[in-house]
Amino acid sequence: MVGAMKKRPAKLAPRRQPTQRRARQTVDAVLEAAIRVLKREGFGALTTNRIAEVAGVSIGSVYQYFPDKGAIFAALHRRHIEEIDRLIQAQLVRHAASSLDDLIRAVIGGMIEAHTVDPELYELLMTEVPQRADGTLDFAVRLHGAFRLAIASRTHKKKRLRGLDKTAFVVANMVESLSHGAALRRPAGLTLVEAKEEAIRAVLAYLNA
Repeated sequence: MVGAMKKRPAKLAPRRQPTQRRARQTVDAVLEAAIRVLKREGFGALTTNRIAEVAGVSIGSVYQYFPDKGAIFAALHRRHIEEIDRLIQAQLVRHAASSLDDLIRAVIGGMIEAHTVDPELYELLMTEVPQRADGTLDFAVRLHGAFRLAIASRTHKKKRLRGLDKTAFVVANMVESLSHGAALRRPAGLTLVEAKEEAIRAVLAYLNA
């Protein structure tokens, strides 16, 4: 079983958690401003002063919740991971009684759909925003655990199993990588529908081999 999740480094954690409505609105405004600057002006333009200016808040308001722009980057990536977490959990609940093949189809389809909502942002988060490893590791642990449970509860339907942790490791990484690839990096001439079907075909081929 994969080890426990690592604690987030203090310097990347928010300075304080927003609890009141106005505070949450300020944090949301800061994060949305960071996205706008990142998209329009590029990574080099991202500073706390520029983010505060675009958000329409004081620099003091930014520092009230984020010690530096690294914490803002981490919060952006964490918000994205939380969205994918919710999507996967929803598919696990919705397909609790489904076959493993149907569950795989649903999860891959959902992840691809989620990443095509704003592909420019997700590509920037993956390639430009630094300090992502902590949240990514935590997500990998949860994804492995989710597929481990899903596979374990359905092994009676498979004639052979390579080993539960080994299978869950491969499936989780295939699903994540192929979903990202289909949504963000498919070659010219390959449609999104085709890319999704090939991703599903690859994972199911491994599971049913």
